[in-house]
Amino acid sequence: MRKIILICFMLCLGTMAFAQQIVLSGKVTDQEGTPLPGATIVETGSAKKNGTTTSIEGAFTLRITSRQITVRSMGYEPQTVNIGTNHSIVVKLADNNSQMNEVVVVGYAKQKKITNTGSIATISGKELRQSPAASIQNSLAGRLPGLFQQQTSGQPGKDAANIYIRGVSSFAGNSNSPLVIVDDVEYQYAQLNQLDPNEVESISILKDAATTAIYGIKGANGVIVITTRRGKEGPAVITIRTEAGLQMPTILRKSLDSYQSLLLMKEQAINSGQDPNSVYPGLVSDAALEHFRLGDDPFRYPNVNWYDQVMKDNAVQLRNNIDISGGTSSLRYFISAGSIYQNGILKDVDRKEDFNNNYYLKRYNIRSNVDLDVNKNLSLKLDLSTRFSEINEPYLPDPMGGGALPFWRRISSGLLGPWVYPVRNADGSYGGVKGGSLNPVGALEYGGYKRNYSNDLNLNLSAEHKLGFITEGLSLKGVVAYTNKSEFNRQLTRERFPVYTMIPSTGVLDPVYPELLRIEPLVRGNGTYESPFRRLNFQAILNYSRQFGQHNVYGLVLTNRTGDIKGSDAPGNFQGYAGRLGYNFKSRYLIEFNAGYNGSDRFKAKNRFGFFPAISGGWNISEEPFFKDNIKVINYLKFRGSYGTVGSDEVKGNRYLYDEVYEVAGGGYYFGESPTGQPKVTPGTLGNNDVRWEKERKANIGIDMKLFNSKLEITADYFDHLRYDILTAMETVPGYTGLSLPPVNIGRVSNKGFELELNHRNAVNDHFQYFVRANASFARNKILFRDEPFSVAPNLKKTGRPVGQLYGYISEGFYNDEADIANSPKVAGKLVKPGDLKYRDVNGDGIIDGNDISPIGKPETPELTYGFSAGFSYKDFDFSFLLQGAARSSISSNTLLQIGNSNGIPAAIHQKRWTPETRDVAEYPRLGGVSFDASTFWLRPADYLRLKNVELGYHLPKLFTQRLRLKDVRFFASGLNLLTFNKLKIYDVDPESKRGSVEAYQNYPQMKIVNFGLQVTF
Repeated sequence: MRKIILICFMLCLGTMAFAQQIVLSGKVTDQEGTPLPGATIVETGSAKKNGTTTSIEGAFTLRITSRQITVRSMGYEPQTVNIGTNHSIVVKLADNNSQMNEVVVVGYAKQKKITNTGSIATISGKELRQSPAASIQNSLAGRLPGLFQQQTSGQPGKDAANIYIRGVSSFAGNSNSPLVIVDDVEYQYAQLNQLDPNEVESISILKDAATTAIYGIKGANGVIVITTRRGKEGPAVITIRTEAGLQMPTILRKSLDSYQSLLLMKEQAINSGQDPNSVYPGLVSDAALEHFRLGDDPFRYPNVNWYDQVMKDNAVQLRNNIDISGGTSSLRYFISAGSIYQNGILKDVDRKEDFNNNYYLKRYNIRSNVDLDVNKNLSLKLDLSTRFSEINEPYLPDPMGGGALPFWRRISSGLLGPWVYPVRNADGSYGGVKGGSLNPVGALEYGGYKRNYSNDLNLNLSAEHKLGFITEGLSLKGVVAYTNKSEFNRQLTRERFPVYTMIPSTGVLDPVYPELLRIEPLVRGNGTYESPFRRLNFQAILNYSRQFGQHNVYGLVLTNRTGDIKGSDAPGNFQGYAGRLGYNFKSRYLIEFNAGYNGSDRFKAKNRFGFFPAISGGWNISEEPFFKDNIKVINYLKFRGSYGTVGSDEVKGNRYLYDEVYEVAGGGYYFGESPTGQPKVTPGTLGNNDVRWEKERKANIGIDMKLFNSKLEITADYFDHLRYDILTAMETVPGYTGLSLPPVNIGRVSNKGFELELNHRNAVNDHFQYFVRANASFARNKILFRDEPFSVAPNLKKTGRPVGQLYGYISEGFYNDEADIANSPKVAGKLVKPGDLKYRDVNGDGIIDGNDISPIGKPETPELTYGFSAGFSYKDFDFSFLLQGAARSSISSNTLLQIGNSNGIPAAIHQKRWTPETRDVAEYPRLGGVSFDASTFWLRPADYLRLKNVELGYHLPKLFTQRLRLKDVRFFASGLNLLTFNKLKIYDVDPESKRGSVEAYQNYPQMKIVNFGLQVTF
């Protein structure tokens, strides 16, 4: 009986123990609700380490006997959960800032930064919106390592900076612009300027082979990947943002007045052996100069600052945005509408005719992003965006022989010196001079305008289906994207209007155009439609990602096809296949293989497709036990590297370089009894059957680390790029062959450099937080080979030099006297005098000629670019600023600073000219000399440092906004380009101006902006 009782007792105990076991199921997510695959769930206190890991969906099932579990995932704070009566739970893990948990966007996918092995730099849309710049390119300046930019104009609608990723790697035309991807769909580079920053969630730049090889023949110049904002589950949130700003030129050219200018012009004429009274009749006599000095007769002896006459002190910029986002667990939406208006800097002169011929931009942006979860396996996305823009430019005629100079160069050139003619004569008529440039103020009143209207529609429909019934972690995605862009141009113009010149001796007004008896009517140009551009893109992507214990395997297979049609042109077709395969163990050892196999119909069938592989790897050494246990100051440390090949199919000129071009020439042939001319067809550019894409071999090593409880982040990269098969002309073929040769794939350029980014963020307490960031990028290229004539002297060859290298003489100061001239090498073809520039005899032949020209200065594109930003928030206040700069580039001022011709007008620098009395301190050669060849004397460093961006904000206290039933109200003030420090101020040139010849004065001036705004969230 005792044995029976004991057996029953043991059975009861077993039954009770079994009854205490719980089958627990659940899901592990981050704070945003995103599933966390591979998270570890362990029964707390279990001696046998009872546990499991989450699936790709973040789901798990675990049988436990206790009432407590511990959940861990790399990059998140571990969490202990007590189990109550609910045996189906959701665990949300908080970010652990000591790990790199943020997600980065790569080609056609997202990855955790902790497992990424490529070189990527990312900025959030929130940071972009701190800048009042109208274009995204200008907002990016100074914020991302590896991004080089140069903004050469401030014209509304056309002010976007030229941007390059890791500098310049090709000398073949415009083949250095990066690929632009928006929500996994390719955009035209020009569309980047039209995106509204309010629509942007994040921007990433992909820089190495690991991140760009998947784009194949389009990835060599780097890739800009833009992710737009999407809705999140929750009630509707409405945000209204309105801004108003004032634009002002960063730098304007400052000239001397008429009296000071003409003294210098007179001296120049005398020094050049001319009679100044013949060169400048009626202007440089003693009596005339005295009138100019006194200003007592402004109609005969004017003193006009044309900048002041045509430009306002400032121009308005207005921006407005409204967006609505929200949704349910199955349907989410983000809807946005925005507008921007930028007015031009030209004055609004009185006119009898009703037209606006100022510069301006009007742009309207609309976006709708909708996400629909049809069921637990099928999700749909529908993105629709459209932009309407209107860009206006004044028509400013100038019927000079040889054609008109661009307006901004015209008003800063010798054609319109302050002494040439008054704005208006005594009777109110417009002043002018025969053979001279047309009155710019009159052109503003009568000239008319040119206007461009552009409509841009983008549709992106995608569907993703999880294929868990085949295997866990597998999904299939299809994308159909459509772009339609159309443009319309119209103009209302007038070529001339009456202007009069005063005859100084009689005071009589003489018409410049005597045949012009009245004001000509405005001529309405026939509205012209630009050929519409349409693009249709299809994508199919098979994704796989699965966690096997501590092993994570992921992969991607993609096919896409793009067709471009512009008007009646032959369609352009692109077809590609791409793949990615990656593996990591415990997020500690990382390896990834990417490849693109794609082609373009720009090339013949035998050269149409190419294979572009890349391999990358990484080691999270900070996850090693020996590192964790012994090195406490470093919280995170990862080494990574990549190597691979990518391509570029950008073709300059004829789209199909393998086709021989024939041209219809004028003149023709004459046939028949009554000879009638018939057009003739002549050979043009020869075809190149072997033409193919450019290729680039990219190598990269990098390091990511966090120190001091993750308060300091450091990212550093070194890269070595080799661009080869660059399309370049055959210059060794003599011109006397009469052949027009196509480019061939023979050029080679090396581009090497490094990048460094530092980021420090700290919360001192609940009220005060601050951040400090810095980045620097250096890229130096060298042409390894380009076909050059055999006769070119070694010092004139472009091979071995940077792309955009400047050439000129090496200056050795001024000739001090005749003895100095006699003892120096002879100058071929020039009569030099004391005060002229002296050049080095490079080849030692005793003669200064073209053979002594050498590479001088730095390239046109800066080799070094950098940024430094900092900011803080204290209670309801926040403040931030950004310094942005560039270095190691040069500008030549040899033509900028000429006077007495169409290039320039006298300025302060000309008063520091060489004279026998000032020869020891002179900063400018003697006037009337022969010193304007390009040389080191005229080179100036285009280095600069800008206060690129400043923002000060204030949130209304929560108690006040809650009473108003508002979520948030923020007032802010911001600025763009507020201060610029450089070494070019005496030349009145913005350091980012175009580098060539007089082009630095040719474009609309760059702008600084002072901006005020209000943001209200409901």
